[in-house]
Amino acid sequence: MSKANHHPRRETLADYAAGRLDEARAVVVATHLAMCEQCACEVAELEALGGHLLETAEPVPMAIDALETVLARADATANIVLPASLTVDRFANEAPERRLPLSEYLNGSIDDVKWRPVAPGIAQHVIEAEGYRRGVLRLLKIAPGTRMLEHSHRGEELTLILRGAYKDEIGEFSVGDLADLDGEHTHQPEAFGDEPCICLIATSAPLEFKTMLGKIAQPFVRL
Repeated sequence: MSKANHHPRRETLADYAAGRLDEARAVVVATHLAMCEQCACEVAELEALGGHLLETAEPVPMAIDALETVLARADATANIVLPASLTVDRFANEAPERRLPLSEYLNGSIDDVKWRPVAPGIAQHVIEAEGYRRGVLRLLKIAPGTRMLEHSHRGEELTLILRGAYKDEIGEFSVGDLADLDGEHTHQPEAFGDEPCICLIATSAPLEFKTMLGKIAQPFVRL
């Protein structure tokens, strides 16, 4: 596991443990957990606490359609990523990147990804996952020295570093770090180092670009 310096907010980890995140954001958090022992332990504690609360809660009568409701929810969440404690063991004998929950969403490794250029020095690969709309889970590759357009967030943005590094107004982010941002943050990430920065990103609402160029490009990039 990598030594992460930036982690999800506790509220995000609690939502993950309770199954309240959509599939796109759950993939990002689960992949971080597979890389960060500290957060994996925290989620395990939250899950244990949730189990204890269920065991000690006062029983209430079940609705007549309770079984149908549970089965419908199970169908709707069939593709949600398993907790990292389960997925890491599943890939224990494979190469490091293939151990990650993300590997189930790729046809091979990151080296096999087909990138689509979206701006000079920036390319992306959209991953199919349930979110507030299609295309909210993606890999983004930023060439060293390339700076993204300044933007803030109408909702939540989870960005996990898989390779390379970037820096912004918040600090420096390297492999295993996760930026958990909301509408209070405005930033302009810039990749640095000797290799491209590859990030796994999920959003719960469209980004809000601060420049005219960003506003023009957004319908095509769909960030």
